[in-house]
Order: sequence, then structure tokens, then C-alpha cells
Amino acid sequence: MQFENITLYQRIGTLLKWLPLFLVIIALTVFVILMLRRNHKNNPKDHAQGKTVKARVLSKRERKRRDPNISPYDQNLAGVITNFYYITFETENFEHIELLVSGEVYHALAEDQTGTLTYEGSRFIDFIPGEWL
Repeated sequence: MQFENITLYQRIGTLLKWLPLFLVIIALTVFVILMLRRNHKNNPKDHAQGKTVKARVLSKRERKRRDPNISPYDQNLAGVITNFYYITFETENFEHIELLVSGEVYHALAEDQTGTLTYEGSRFIDFIPGEWL
């Protein structure tokens, strides 16, 4: 009877030795599944098909944001600021679409400029200045 109890204790000890590894694998699996679901549900407009429309640059705006993880008292990194550039386009149907664009596109386009806008959901793809199609 004692021999069987020792074997049982050894088996339980072996299981307890591998338990942290199993818990880590389960936690990582759950984390990956949650991140995939979050990315998919984050913005349903991002999964829309691309559109090309006649548009006019209605307005432009710039937003500056300092990294919240950097202390404002840190003299070496106090000037770390990220610029976000937005352009609001007006389509021929008078629909307003505000899109995040790169700094290069932002500075290249002027207000009231007309052309052909290509976008996909909330993602800017291209704007070709010129006459409307």
C-alpha cells in the first residue's frame, strides 16, 4: 500500500512541475485570440472595399501629440512629439470624409483643390489632383 502512495505522490509532483508551462501556453493562446478579435473588430470600415470618387479638399488639420509615456520633466526626450495630419474631402454628393494622411500628402495638397480620391474604409490610398473624372 505504501508503494502505491509513493507512486501517486511522484505522479502529482510531475504534474505540478509541468503546470506553469501549461498555464503559460493557455494564457498565450487566449491573448493571441483576443488580439486577433480586437484587430478584426477595431474598425469595421477598414474592411470595406476601395472606392474612387471625385472630391475636393475641404479642409486640413494637424494634431500634435506628445508621448504620454515620457515624463515632461525628462530634458532629453521632452521634445518627442508626433504629428498627425488629417484632410477632410468633400465628394460630389456633398459627403464629408476625413482621412489620416502622411505629412508629404498633407503639405502637397491645398484647400479647394479638386481631383480623384481613392480610399478604403477609413484608410487614405491616393489623391490625384486635377479635374474631376
